[in-house]
Amino acid sequence: MKAKIKGYRAFNSPGAIYDVFVTYDTTDPHVTEWVMRNLRVKLEEEGENHLPLCLEERDWTPGAPLVNNLTQSIQYSRKTLFVLTEGYVKTGVFKLAMYLAHQRLLDENLDVIVLLMLEPVLQHSHFLRLRRRLCEKSVVEWPRTAAAEPWFWQNLRNVVRVDNKLMYNKKYSKYFTSK
Repeated sequence: MKAKIKGYRAFNSPGAIYDVFVTYDTTDPHVTEWVMRNLRVKLEEEGENHLPLCLEERDWTPGAPLVNNLTQSIQYSRKTLFVLTEGYVKTGVFKLAMYLAHQRLLDENLDVIVLLMLEPVLQHSHFLRLRRRLCEKSVVEWPRTAAAEPWFWQNLRNVVRVDNKLMYNKKYSKYFTSK
């Protein structure tokens, strides 16, 4: 099933090797299992268009400093997908990855952030409220029912394949400059 996205154009990022860098709590075995058995399979192996993922366990340079691996993963990916859980949003890795993704917005004028709410977190966060207001489609929530999962996966595929600027709320998009 193909969905036509209004204003869709292929999202090309210079120097991108991966479509998506996935950052998540690698210390939580349940989250790691979900990413490897569900997210990786659905995005990399299933569907018409396979989306190459950058994953810490598989693609990072062993022994390299964390900041170097994070920087390269964000830089060489078209999008950065944050798989958010209660434990992960409190870590330094999350904060550093978010900072580096925002730095890409400031330096290159590329909004690469996609938030996947695996658990209901940051509900009172000013950042999350602002993100939803500016670019609601870049915030996706794991469905509560199995029946909604096919829609979730299609929606996530669409979000990571399209430039976030095309999904900005039209009320606010006039305030953003383009290079």
